[in-house]
Amino acid sequence: MISCLSESCLGSRRAITAFLLLSIATALEAGAAFTWEKFPALPPSPGQPTQPGVAGPFAGVHRDALIVAGGANFPQRAPWDGGAKIWWDDVFVLEGLSTGRPRWADQTFKLPRALGYGMSFNTPEGVVCVGGNDAEACYREVFLLSWDSRTQTLATSPLPLLPEPLANMAGAMIGQTIYVAGGQHSMKDPTPSNCFWSLDLSRRERPGDFRWQVLPTWPGPPRVLPVAVAQPSGGRFYLFSGRVPHPGQATKILTDAYAYDPARQTWQALRNINGEGRSGEDGWSVMAGVAMAHGDGELLVVGGDRGDLFLRLEQLDSEIATRQRSASTASTPERSKLNAEINERIRAKRALYESHPGFASEVLAYDPTRDRWTVAGKIPQAAQVTTIGVPWRGGLIIPSGEIRPGVRTPDIIHSKLPATP
Repeated sequence: MISCLSESCLGSRRAITAFLLLSIATALEAGAAFTWEKFPALPPSPGQPTQPGVAGPFAGVHRDALIVAGGANFPQRAPWDGGAKIWWDDVFVLEGLSTGRPRWADQTFKLPRALGYGMSFNTPEGVVCVGGNDAEACYREVFLLSWDSRTQTLATSPLPLLPEPLANMAGAMIGQTIYVAGGQHSMKDPTPSNCFWSLDLSRRERPGDFRWQVLPTWPGPPRVLPVAVAQPSGGRFYLFSGRVPHPGQATKILTDAYAYDPARQTWQALRNINGEGRSGEDGWSVMAGVAMAHGDGELLVVGGDRGDLFLRLEQLDSEIATRQRSASTASTPERSKLNAEINERIRAKRALYESHPGFASEVLAYDPTRDRWTVAGKIPQAAQVTTIGVPWRGGLIIPSGEIRPGVRTPDIIHSKLPATP
């Protein structure tokens, strides 16, 4: 159930960075409500007049500051107009989250390289950034970003390398242990992975033991762009959805769900997302969405891509490529016919991009005790996917991300959830 409230601005008109209260309160199944607020939008990169937003950023909170780093966008032209995808190395720091008047630090910092589509995690020492890619390769690097508000400096510290390069994976933390699952190891051969690795940060002072562990994989297909969440203290790790690309074939959109028990090192197949079975053949896709734990057990999955329009765009790309190959050896009359068909599909593809309604706006709640999914409500604006859900103060910060294929947003929103009894 959704109820609308008036939108108000906190602070004077001069306080450009004052956050806005959004006009939404969403009722959870139990009757409690959570609200959404808007933090100051991501500022432009140095030398850029505007900030379109980035997909695939690293993000986390350290010392009351939101750190947003890296990611990629199309700064000049849309991809359907031939625009180039650019990766960034900029790091932005939004200070004073809890003050009611957060503001972006004057200085923009830098990552070791332009990078995006990895995973990141809040820790007391800083934001742990794992893997990622650029246009050419996926990477093994893992590093810690730490903010010092007194000196206005951002420190970067190396952590143990991943067993293999990895990007477009999912991850979550249980206690002091980081888990990452799925993704891909290469940009040239983006075969989906079924890797499942962990790093126990409590072993940081024991160099001989401080390394990534290879764990048993889930009883389902490998995948890219899944969603992961964990019960933070002594709980289980959950893996949802994603997709399986098949070269020359239609991508398989996944709606399955699994839970991993760290104590037993075993997986359990769960009910499909908002579906009935346990094979991934029914239900909803939430690929590239974000998730969080709420209270002692409930899990919330926000947004994601249902996959229908993704498959239609992929089909048009396949039809265009097939006709382009045929046209290269066809006779002149046949080539003319094929070129007309290619142009028709290019127009259909452009129309689909331009009229795309955006990604799923539902907030789904999963009850592990009953293995049950419900629709808990909706987010108040265009759903942001391919970004990091950052836990903060019992809620979730969703920084930037993608709101339509090839279209980013600089918006940063925060869900404020009620305390559980």
